Amino acid sequence: MLQLDALPTLHTVFDDLAVPVDGWLLFDFRGTNPIMSAVVGPEVVGTRRAYVYIPRGANPVAIVHAIDAELWRDWPAVWRKVIWIRREELARELGGLVSGRTVALEYSPGGAIPYGDYVPAGTVELLRALGSSPVSSAELVTRYCSRWSDAELAGHRRAAAHVASIARQALALAGERARTDVPITEYELATWVLGAFERARIETNGPPSVSYGANAARSHYEPTPSESAPIVPGALLLLDLWAKEPGGIYADQTWMASIGAPSAQGAAIWGVVRDARDAALALLRSRLDAGRPVVGAEADRAARDVIAKRGYASRIVCRTGHSIDRVGLHGFGPTLDDTESFDTRRIVPGVGFSVEPGVYIPGEIGVRSEVNAHARIGGLDVTPEDYQQELILV
Repeated sequence: MLQLDALPTLHTVFDDLAVPVDGWLLFDFRGTNPIMSAVVGPEVVGTRRAYVYIPRGANPVAIVHAIDAELWRDWPAVWRKVIWIRREELARELGGLVSGRTVALEYSPGGAIPYGDYVPAGTVELLRALGSSPVSSAELVTRYCSRWSDAELAGHRRAAAHVASIARQALALAGERARTDVPITEYELATWVLGAFERARIETNGPPSVSYGANAARSHYEPTPSESAPIVPGALLLLDLWAKEPGGIYADQTWMASIGAPSAQGAAIWGVVRDARDAALALLRSRLDAGRPVVGAEADRAARDVIAKRGYASRIVCRTGHSIDRVGLHGFGPTLDDTESFDTRRIVPGVGFSVEPGVYIPGEIGVRSEVNAHARIGGLDVTPEDYQQELILV
């Protein structure tokens, strides 16, 4: 649960905002707002509406229903905790906190950025009726939930090195077995990767994506013992794997290998995807190097433009990258997205994300290259350090 030692950081985050607000109002009902859980603590998810108001420069206030009050037993005693039963009490207490104030909440005007749009429209209407001015909490979330500490960056780098090494070993194993009478299957290779993670003492939240040939064009394909292609010469193998040190920041990478000599199509599409990835990285790096603002939508557009100019615009099925933060593999910070949404959140120093453009032709081929990036003052860190430049031949 949110404790006293978090307050200085929260107050600093308010001071860094481009557009000042009077406070941050966190709302949840039965777990509908994961950002409330990430900031205040998962133990507060109950069965009734709950609010936490964090005023700029002052102590937080919790408004919780009597039924759920026991969940809040660790709320610091020096912070106010309002227990309500009747709806009239809730409206009165909430109005007393927010009336006449500009409050940030997990609300995205027009639903533009779904990664921060968890407060129901009716609740936004209520807050307006109580005399407040609701605005998006997007920058607060980025600065509080999604910036990595120096220790987290160091842990991510170590995890990234392990993941990259395991990926190369896995691809080599697939190539070796492809030339035997018992080629390894997608499922068997995924199982081998999980064992390698365990030996390296890094953890994951699920099996890697091992997709051979046309399977790599299937968005949610996951090999099983009963549906798993043998990896033999003649096509490309996509390996997407992610892991972290316990309590750390995920490293999320996608590697591509050709089992035997690649086809002309496979080699060409690999070059398109690699160049798109590098175009996004170049834009991000140049802006951060110069101390100029950059948003996720611009990086997505840089990658997409490369793919479109090479004739594969219709083969883009998703954004270029997702947030990675301490909350999880798919975090709450800025995404590289001008495809599914228009993400205008500024990429501020300390945030991390994936860069993973792809080209997918159903029934034929899927190609993706994925690295991770971490923004810092005056530059961009990319992991793994030796990220893939050429199609790996095994």
